[in-house]
Amino acid sequence: MVVEGSGATAQAPVDDRTERIPTVGLPSSPPRVAPPAPPGPAASAVRVEIQALRALAVSLVVLYHVVPLRMPGGYVGVDVFFVVSGFLITGHLVREVERNGRVRLGHFWARRARRLLPAALLVLLSTAVAVFLWVPQTYWQQFLREIGASALYVENWVLAGDAVDYLAHTNAASPAQHYWSLSTEEQFYLLWPLLIVAATWLAVRLGARRRTVLVALLGTLTVASFAYSLWTTRTSPPAAYFTTPARAWQFGLGGLLALVAATPLQDRHRLRAVVSWAGFGAIALSALTFTAQTPFPGTAALLPVLGTVAVIWAGAPAGDWSPTAVAHFGPVRFLGDVSYSAYLWHWPLVVVLPFALGHDLGTRSKIAVLLATVVLGWATKVAVEDPVRTGTPLARRGLGTTFAATAVATAVVLGVAGGGWFYVQSRVEGARAAAAAFATGGDPCFGAGATDAQRQCGDPYAYTDTVDTTFAKSDLSAGMPCLQGGTATELKTCRYGSADATETVALIGDSHTASMYEALQQVADDRGWAVVTYVKAGCPVLGTDRLLGANMPLEEPPACKVWADELLAQLAADPGITRVFTSYRSDIYKWVDGSGGLQDAIPVETLQAPLRTLADAGKQVHVLRAVPTTNGVHLGPESRNLEVSAPDCIAAAGRVDDPCAGPRDLRLTPDQLADAAVAMDDDRISVIDLTDRFCDEQLCHEVVGGTVVYFDGSHLTATFSRSLGQFIAAQL
Repeated sequence: MVVEGSGATAQAPVDDRTERIPTVGLPSSPPRVAPPAPPGPAASAVRVEIQALRALAVSLVVLYHVVPLRMPGGYVGVDVFFVVSGFLITGHLVREVERNGRVRLGHFWARRARRLLPAALLVLLSTAVAVFLWVPQTYWQQFLREIGASALYVENWVLAGDAVDYLAHTNAASPAQHYWSLSTEEQFYLLWPLLIVAATWLAVRLGARRRTVLVALLGTLTVASFAYSLWTTRTSPPAAYFTTPARAWQFGLGGLLALVAATPLQDRHRLRAVVSWAGFGAIALSALTFTAQTPFPGTAALLPVLGTVAVIWAGAPAGDWSPTAVAHFGPVRFLGDVSYSAYLWHWPLVVVLPFALGHDLGTRSKIAVLLATVVLGWATKVAVEDPVRTGTPLARRGLGTTFAATAVATAVVLGVAGGGWFYVQSRVEGARAAAAAFATGGDPCFGAGATDAQRQCGDPYAYTDTVDTTFAKSDLSAGMPCLQGGTATELKTCRYGSADATETVALIGDSHTASMYEALQQVADDRGWAVVTYVKAGCPVLGTDRLLGANMPLEEPPACKVWADELLAQLAADPGITRVFTSYRSDIYKWVDGSGGLQDAIPVETLQAPLRTLADAGKQVHVLRAVPTTNGVHLGPESRNLEVSAPDCIAAAGRVDDPCAGPRDLRLTPDQLADAAVAMDDDRISVIDLTDRFCDEQLCHEVVGGTVVYFDGSHLTATFSRSLGQFIAAQL
């Protein structure tokens, strides 16, 4: 997966777009005098400036998704909607408290359910059907899992977890990914009324004014959330982007505006017009100048958020040159009206349509996506949103009917998504059993064995009945659960083999080393060894803080050094470990030079030092030369992104021989660690080279001996790793 602004996919949660907003503020606020309507459209009780904000926000995010180079910061539309929601919902709840002395929680949640869930669940159900029809099964489990998470409104937490999961952060963007912001908003709808109730109770107990207590409580939470957002933007960008605590301050600012400054100076139309234009300008500026590299939300989010606050505060000032004339423009109001459903539909179209067409979106198909988004948004509003909200028995009956209907509709979506997920899982388990039988059946042409010319196995790269791409995508090495990630520095180990083993060997390195676990298991079985692993994501065992790897958080280099230093010291002091196998993926690390620049070349002494330390401690050291990776280079179907996995590429190619192979010179990168080991010319240190099990003289392959080589773009499947054991043994 790719995060917008910080990589994430944006979506615009929307409140009651056609809700009539009273033209007076709270009782302690001065009365709001509606400004004269500009010539043309009749005056309406709808807040036209909020409709304009919705139209702008919806346009920004859709354009960002369809033509991202034209609108690199369009993801800020989400922030606009969060502020609008905070303003409207806080004002609504406080007015109810002022009228009735309490918040009727059941009625509030029932209104939210009728307003938001019918369209949302309809789109999710339609998306699941589209996945079944057009998307290869290699994607089904991820996509259907996220559809289920979206139906339960926890998609933001799922994406936050996947983004920091070393093996899941490169997931493809699912057609339900945009529901992360709806999930955030639904969590806001669940918790915000409870905050209002708590503040009302506290005000009664303290004998204080409700407004004063609300402002104090909401202000405290807003400041705390903003501080948390700043911290996580620096330390964990996915958490900052997706999680509700890091976004609550945006709702909070909208809520504070509803409490303390909902109505501007009524007669200062020129001032208000300037403020409104400045607010719209701030939103547009952020959309045009922010990029995926902008640390977000962080302080950068203040620009669109405060711009939205300015527009809402300014209201709809009169004057020919004020934004009110634009806000009253028919297409703007129409787009604001249909924005919720349009946002629900646009992202599934962007994701699924390329699968249905068999190619990336071109100019015509992008135009079709834009038109279909508007048409489907309008049709869903007219046929689903409005009737369910206002004109059906569901709206006229009691709360129980609404909640029961919601539960049934949600269960239908979960049932469809879950059924598809379990169908794929049953196939995966069947393929897993077949692969195990294939591996243990003594077939000399299984996996890497097919590349041994002396065995005369025929075409080692043919597509056979044993190739199952859906299974391959989940065929992770058993070494992966042993993988440490993030900033953890403690030594975590996994052990294979009996306590009375003839010899104990260690497997140390990064995640690509971990995927060699099955290969070493095979050697251990034959020789009576025990295997212990010490593996950390994105961290070769080099004992330096000058190395920077892909996807390392800011604290990772020193954490990697601490981990590596402790590991080397422990291995050197352990006489029970006689051999050490080590490697790392050679093309994803950079050396930080003295001036802070990044270099490809790592100093030879840095590479050799840990090998010498282990050898001097009496260990036999075996360096596993880095295996080829796909590097986004395929001869098969054109990839939609450089992170396409081998199973996905093979599935898209169909049942053809040697699908998705790539040029050897592009897939093999120089392995500086192996070269440094050779240069040491030390009998205690050897290099094991398995390149010929992946590549011939021209190409490196992704299907070898009836097995899929990688479960993603670079990590070995457990099945193929197992078949490499015999060739490691031959080189020892």
